[in-house]
Amino acid sequence: MAKNNEANAITYKAAFASTDGESVNIHYGRAEKFFVYTLKDDEGYDFLEERKAEPVCMDGKHIIPEMEKSTKQLEDCRYVVASRIGGGAAASLTARGITPMELPGTIDDAILKVWEYNRIQGLF
Repeated sequence: MAKNNEANAITYKAAFASTDGESVNIHYGRAEKFFVYTLKDDEGYDFLEERKAEPVCMDGKHIIPEMEKSTKQLEDCRYVVASRIGGGAAASLTARGITPMELPGTIDDAILKVWEYNRIQGLF
């Protein structure tokens, strides 16, 4: 019996911290916007939206309620990608079921790495 690949394809969202919409080039806590994409295994990806954000990093210190507000606005994403993500932000994202990733470079390259990571995770 042949499998229906469409039915088995997994769709999820990933948010990328970026100043220009082309590169993952900013620290999570300093990001003023995230570019959210819908990724579909085996089929590619589509830009969904740009989300505004309030930077939560204050010279290495964080206000917990602001950090929670920041991570809550991304809770529909499976992955959040930035050039750097501090321990507090990573813990807050992880607590919401979001995988934080540090992948500086182009958004296209980061999408490919997220896609590959997700495929590997699906094997276990």
